This record gives sequence, C-alpha cells and structure tokens, in this order.
Amino acid sequence: MQYLRKPGTTALRLVLLGAGTVASVSCGDDPVGQQAEGTILVGATTVGSDFDPNGYTILVNNGQAGLLQSTQDTVYVDVEPGDYQVSLTGIASNCSTVPGENPVTVTVVAADTVNAEFEVTCEPPPPPGGGGPPTS
Repeated sequence: MQYLRKPGTTALRLVLLGAGTVASVSCGDDPVGQQAEGTILVGATTVGSDFDPNGYTILVNNGQAGLLQSTQDTVYVDVEPGDYQVSLTGIASNCSTVPGENPVTVTVVAADTVNAEFEVTCEPPPPPGGGGPPTS
C-alpha cells in the first residue's frame, strides 16, 4: 500500500500543532493565571401579585448591601473563597420568603459561581380599614 502526501500537509500540520500548543498554554494549564476569587449570583423568584416595587436589599454576611429587583439577578464578583450568609431584607409587608430559607448559606469556591436563590410570595395588600361591608 502506498501513502500519498497531499501538497502542503506538513505545513498545515505544523500550523495546527503550534496553534494547539498556544491554546493549551493560554487556556489555564498554567497555575499562575488561575482565578483566586469566586462569584455569588443572587436571585429571587417572585410569585403572586403586587410585587415589591422597590425590590429587595441583599446582605452578604450582614455587610455588603446590594439591591435585587423582583425580576433580575445581582452578581457579586471577586469574592474570596469561604462560607457566606446571604439574606434578603426590605421586603414589602405583603410579601414573604419561604420560612427557614432566609438567610441562605453559600460556599464560594475559586473561579466558580455559586447561586443564592430565594422564593418570594406576594399577596394583594388588605384594603384600607380592614375591608368588609360598609356601615350605616
């Protein structure tokens, strides 16, 4: 059996070999370039009606405050690895989180994203004066 070499195959192989080498060096195989911090993604699924128009306040370890809108996520980047308590505060009186799930504890790992998810339920507020039939 005879092996036929196509013209330019050797040059193409060298180019591909060089590109593969550059890609493996630049894609994190070198520990010097590894990210030492992680990310916390905070989100809330809000159900019901009459959502909190101001959104919620996020507290990370009772310190770093942030704002979370009812339909958006908030991201904390460059967070040192470790355990963190994430809580929602500033929740409108007609809204509540699932009991026992606020705050949540998350563990941040270097170069990774951890989710802190909350479920918030909002009900229509009671009518002024307690409602009921009119008195005469």
